[in-house]
Amino acid sequence: MEIVQLNSKTNLSEHFVLGEFTRSKYPEVYNIPSHEAIANMKRLCVWLEELRKRYNNKYGVGEEPIRINSGYRSPQLNKKVGGVAGSNHLTGCAVDIRVLGTEQLIRYANILLDYADESHQDFDELLIEKNRYGAIYGVRR
Repeated sequence: MEIVQLNSKTNLSEHFVLGEFTRSKYPEVYNIPSHEAIANMKRLCVWLEELRKRYNNKYGVGEEPIRINSGYRSPQLNKKVGGVAGSNHLTGCAVDIRVLGTEQLIRYANILLDYADESHQDFDELLIEKNRYGAIYGVRR
């Protein structure tokens, strides 16, 4: 079977590209988002851009990036990684981001909660998870 590639350098916003949201350690698994999922990822990037800007303005020592662990997942990839059936990753409405520790996690959460209040927008979940490497993350919009 031929592996279909997508343009991973396509900008979703100023600082985020499609490849960050579709990257997988299983390149043999189909993971190409629909136009609707791409539109959802672009909306999610508005939150990520705001998080990046506010964090860097208040705490950054330069232009620190937001590091994405997981974004969009096709049904095939979601099954392969053991994701839940109704995961927001399937629609491009979820992103897991890596943090440098609990302090940064709390600062990120505060920024996102403040932005939700100020913009009168809501999100489904703000998760605090720890994986086997110690990373803590999770925003579901």
